[in-house]
Amino acid sequence: MVPLKTTIVFVHGTGVRQPHYDATLRSVIAGTAGLRQPVDVGACYWGEPFGATLRHDGASIPDGTVPRGDVPAVDQDPDVALWTLLDRDPLYELRLYAAAGGERGPELSPGAVPPGRALQAAAARLAADDEVIAAARLAGLADLGPAVTDVLGDVATKRALNGGTPPAELAAALARAIVSQALAAADDANDGPVPLLGDRRDALLRVLVARLHGDARGVFGRWAGASARLAAELGATRPVERRRAALTSASAPAAGDIMLYLVRGEGIRRKIADTVAAVAGDVVLLAHSLGGIACVDLLATSAPANVRALVTVGTQASYLHELGALPSLEPGAALPDTFRVPWTNVYDRRDLLSFVARPIFGDRVRDVELDNRAPFPRSHSAYFANPELYQHLGDVLAGLGT
Repeated sequence: MVPLKTTIVFVHGTGVRQPHYDATLRSVIAGTAGLRQPVDVGACYWGEPFGATLRHDGASIPDGTVPRGDVPAVDQDPDVALWTLLDRDPLYELRLYAAAGGERGPELSPGAVPPGRALQAAAARLAADDEVIAAARLAGLADLGPAVTDVLGDVATKRALNGGTPPAELAAALARAIVSQALAAADDANDGPVPLLGDRRDALLRVLVARLHGDARGVFGRWAGASARLAAELGATRPVERRRAALTSASAPAAGDIMLYLVRGEGIRRKIADTVAAVAGDVVLLAHSLGGIACVDLLATSAPANVRALVTVGTQASYLHELGALPSLEPGAALPDTFRVPWTNVYDRRDLLSFVARPIFGDRVRDVELDNRAPFPRSHSAYFANPELYQHLGDVLAGLGT
């Protein structure tokens, strides 16, 4: 009798639906075709029958509060756009001014003081001003001193101050940078966003601008339109609110699959077990992302006899167990003796949804690092186009003597 080929059963991860699964499965089939050991590839698609879906067509999503025709192309409150960009980069405006002004400002007459020099000196005095201190404390910011130092010391600020921008216009950008930098520092110290009422932030900003003899009117100065459009793309504006139903529906499979699995994951595990049971021969489980979590849970509780090895790719099983949230194991528990198969865990540092497993599970697992040379989130699925994955898969098969 001709011995049966080992079957690689591919278990997909979170948010995957057709035709995405079939496309990735074709990559797996192509990648395994060149292995020294002949193998079959089996499909284990659980996305449609056991994945998350909005069962009432998104009825839980709030309706928009503003009629579509009443909302302009950008947010009606431009402050939302402004602070969205500054939350990401406190020196956003100053970098624009620095780029526009170049390395050097306009030619000055002998003995003339650069316009930005007085503005710099005024900014350096802000942290000791009693009214500024009171407004900062009301906004939940204890000390603006470090923020002032950081902003004034940045090369972008220095270039902006030496450029040809009118000081009154530049003062507002400088004040916003200081407030935003102080907020960023407070967030870091708080290990998360500090509670902040926008009115109190704006009150602090008005005090700073007044001390700098600037003009706070106008958002982002000459870059108002482009900045508001950029903020819209980052999700800061009413058009995004109007698209919330579509955006939530599109993201429901990815986020919903994880939440659904953690409370009702038995369907996915049963699907994997049934798929394995239908194979007449040895099985190597190749499991991606949430599929890897499900396979670890399955092998830790009721390991099918014909599973010879587990290869997880970009999975979060070790992270969940470190949190105490892996369904099959009590927090801190080791893998049971019933988990008898060799486990190879593949990860990519650029894949923010991949984790190493050996520090959590010990020598029961071998970590393998790949570099897919792709940014996140593309890096999370790029493994299956990487020939190195199949080289390691071949090593796993060779270790089994297949």
